[in-house]
This record gives sequence, C-alpha cells and structure tokens, in this order.
Amino acid sequence: MDVTVATELDSDDLPDDYKTCIYRVVQEALNNCARHSHATTVRIRVEQRPDRLILVIQDDGQGFDVRHMKGLGLLGVQERVARLGGTCNIHSKPGRGTILTVELPFAKDRRSIDTRETDSHPVG
Repeated sequence: MDVTVATELDSDDLPDDYKTCIYRVVQEALNNCARHSHATTVRIRVEQRPDRLILVIQDDGQGFDVRHMKGLGLLGVQERVARLGGTCNIHSKPGRGTILTVELPFAKDRRSIDTRETDSHPVG
C-alpha cells in the first residue's frame, strides 16, 4: 500500500488531545485500509486553518455501503472527534474507495474544547 501524506500543520501549536485524536483517526483508517479495503493507494492531507483543522484520508480500495457500517473502529473515530466538538464524515461506495473527512474546531486560545468548558464555569 502506497501512503502519501501532505500537511500544513504546525503540531507544536496543537493541544495534546488534538494530536492524539489525529493519530488515532489515521491509525484506524490505515488499519481499515490494510484489513478491509484492499487499497493500493492512500492519501492523507492535513490542513490547518485559523478556525479549524481538516484531516482528509482517501483510499482507492473496494469501498463499502456506509448505511451498513459494521465494526466499532469507525464508530470509535466518530465518538473521539465528537468529544472535541468536531465532525467526521465518511463517503464511500462499493467499488469506489472511501474518503474520511474530519474537522476539528480551534478554540480562540488554541486549547482543547474540554479545557475551555472546564474553565468557563465560575468558581466560588
């Protein structure tokens, strides 16, 4: 499997939970490509925008009907992304490969969503 990565990411500026999320999403996607899709090519692109991070993973594998998703791997990805206030979209059709798109919003101060929520409660 040939994997290409393109990134504009300054990882030093990312909260640790975002780094972990990106790592786990890519790990699960590559695992699925190797085990299920029979892809020969995988492209991973990470874009950093002022208000969000965008991760796109695209393969040329056999694809699947997303209405009949089985297994917990992609559901776990969706839950992990949702915990950070992000979105996860999976586009796939049998015989046409798969595109996984993740968008994670940035806090104004670049800390995680969970940290901001904790800090927003008045003390005392």
